[in-house]
Amino acid sequence: MEKSLIKTFVSLICAVILFSPAYFGNASLIDDLKKQITQKEQELKILEEKSKQYKNTVTQSQKEQKNLKNNIVDLNTQIGYLATQIEITQNQLDQTMLFIEKLKAEITKQEESLQIKKIYISSAIQTINEYDEASLLELLLKNNTFSNFLNQTEYMKSLESEIQNNVDALQLLKSRLEEKHFIQKNKEKDLEELNSDLSSKKIITNQQKNKKESLLQETKNQEKKYSSLLSEIQKKRDGIQKEIYELEEKLKYTIDPSKIPAPRRGLFNWPANGTISQKWGSTSETGFINDSYKFHNGVDIAALIGTPIYAPADGKVIAIGDNGQYAYGKWIAIDHQNGLITLYGHLSLQLVSLGAPIKNGQKIGYMGSTGFSTGSHLHFTVYAENTFQTTNRWFGLLPLGGSINPFNYLPN
Repeated sequence: MEKSLIKTFVSLICAVILFSPAYFGNASLIDDLKKQITQKEQELKILEEKSKQYKNTVTQSQKEQKNLKNNIVDLNTQIGYLATQIEITQNQLDQTMLFIEKLKAEITKQEESLQIKKIYISSAIQTINEYDEASLLELLLKNNTFSNFLNQTEYMKSLESEIQNNVDALQLLKSRLEEKHFIQKNKEKDLEELNSDLSSKKIITNQQKNKKESLLQETKNQEKKYSSLLSEIQKKRDGIQKEIYELEEKLKYTIDPSKIPAPRRGLFNWPANGTISQKWGSTSETGFINDSYKFHNGVDIAALIGTPIYAPADGKVIAIGDNGQYAYGKWIAIDHQNGLITLYGHLSLQLVSLGAPIKNGQKIGYMGSTGFSTGSHLHFTVYAENTFQTTNRWFGLLPLGGSINPFNYLPN
């Protein structure tokens, strides 16, 4: 009987030894991946500090007088900032890939631990079965002394307790394994999002480079030509804004209060992070007094170019357009099917298409300074659905409607 027990556990030890090389090999791989992740985290801190410096420079350059020289400096700074953002996104992407690789190694390690536990439990059960199959008289006769018999009996009790402990550990390992599989799926989603973000930022960077080259070609790097070009564009912008103001003043009177939600803060989430640079209402009250328009039909949220824009609620893309250097530049309109339509203007990049269903919190584009804009920001308008319309103009499709104060529906 004792020889049989020894034989069983020799088999168990051999099985564990067979699994050990791969097990410890995985441990070494995990340690190496942890070191690489730590290195990437340190690199990210340096890049984020570099990004902060660019943010300060971009903010300052946008306050400077708008002449050709300052405009080129501003574009160069934006390009530098975006290049840093690309590096940051690439770093985050690398970190996520390393994290997934580490997770896979940890999963393999835990699967091997599970297998070892299973072998141990199986061998221990086999030993107990052999013990149980022997009669009490057989056990007494096989042991030289009564003391040996008692020791063997106590050992079997200890082994049964050890089996229970290992079964509990097995359940815990399975639970942790399921958790790691769940984390892996989420990280793979993050990886997909980072890849998309990286591609978008590269597109925006190229747009800024092309804008700079186009500006230099049109002006031949001469301040006088730039001033003349800017004056011509501004006259057209002023005319367009006055037309929008006049048309929307009439549309405001067609708003049907029974067809829109009652004011409720939090009906919409904030569509972007940033600073409120202008509120909805008369320009005499919003603080942005100008000759182009007397009423500001939305809220402006200022932040750096490339800042993500998110849908504040579920809906459907009802219209999308590009006004070039005029009006709203690149814009998106979403029908929330609750009597309200929201507009997102001055985007650097649109990520959605006409007719696309939209989920609350979905990224729909990136902040920019397209259209009639003095700096990177999001122009966010809330229209009554029954007043919304689009009309073709020489500069592109123009959205119009009776606007409502966005703060009626945005969070406090």
